[in-house]
Amino acid sequence: MESYNYLLVEDSDEDASVCKDTVARMNEERSDFSIVIEVASDLATALSMLNKTYDGAIIDIKLGDHDSGNEVIKEITEKYRIPVSVMTGTPDTILEEDSPIRIYKKGEVTYEDIITALVDTSRTGLFKVIGGKGILEETMKRVFWKNLYPKVETWKKLKEQGNDTEAILLRYAIAHIQELLEDTPFYSREEVYIAPPLTEKIRTGCIVKNKHDNLYYVVLSPPCDLAIHNGEMKTDRVMLCEIDDYRAVSLATIGDTGAAKRKKALLPTIKNNGKEYYHWLPKNSVFEGGFINFRKVINYSPQELGDEFHSPELRIQDAIVKDILGRFSSYYARQGQPDFDFDFEAQSIIDTLYTQTSELKGS
Repeated sequence: MESYNYLLVEDSDEDASVCKDTVARMNEERSDFSIVIEVASDLATALSMLNKTYDGAIIDIKLGDHDSGNEVIKEITEKYRIPVSVMTGTPDTILEEDSPIRIYKKGEVTYEDIITALVDTSRTGLFKVIGGKGILEETMKRVFWKNLYPKVETWKKLKEQGNDTEAILLRYAIAHIQELLEDTPFYSREEVYIAPPLTEKIRTGCIVKNKHDNLYYVVLSPPCDLAIHNGEMKTDRVMLCEIDDYRAVSLATIGDTGAAKRKKALLPTIKNNGKEYYHWLPKNSVFEGGFINFRKVINYSPQELGDEFHSPELRIQDAIVKDILGRFSSYYARQGQPDFDFDFEAQSIIDTLYTQTSELKGS
């Protein structure tokens, strides 16, 4: 049975008692998980209790002595990685506009609703992977002591030579994490894009939207061209490919095929085995998807790119970018087969082969 430990930050004894009673009842009724709830009735206690390991927190905004639960939220978002829900009678908080933290108004939902939602969030695996005690944390601890720290003299020498050791170590650490990905399942469409990007720099695989026609393009200039030196991009031209609408391309591919054979008709295109100039990008919760059209290439100077396009809101992840660049290069490097009289040539080969065979038998 799974067990979850949650922190309740609530100055009302009555509300805290309701929550604890709810947890007790849920533990009796549920056989798939159990809940432990710990209560902090004031800001100072809540901040001190955060040192413990929790699977999530339920926070009231208005606390006693004019304290605010927002201080607890700020502490969590700056130092911890756990899901947070707000249960309050004063839902006008100072949370950022795009904050993923759910705000519930007292009297409109129950503690059971909130706890069930927190459990469902924990079960996604997000916090088992990247939580404070998650897989990444444990992996990096092992990588630090077994792989990186033992070579500290090497990193010192590289730093003395003028190398950006932070960038080198970040890349090297990521390479170690990649070893965790053996025997992984199929890609999910939700992991294709990084949104929003962690840097504002234009990078290979960034998807940008034209300010005038709202069409999407992907940046396919090689990474070395996009490197920044002395505050300027190394290249004077950034190469983009237009992303065609997935509906138009899909419908054109299917054509008048009957309903029973539509999937069979579409599969080669989304598996990138159909038209050699298309590369499929899946639709998910952050991007509408489409088909990169290698025939629709356009170049802009870095200045024009900033003038003509919005800042990138998402980027295709590196593993998929490498595949796109490989197919893009193959498309433009193709030479095609010289045009021969193939019927004549085939017959000539056959005649030669069987004439030689007959001569060998005769000898």
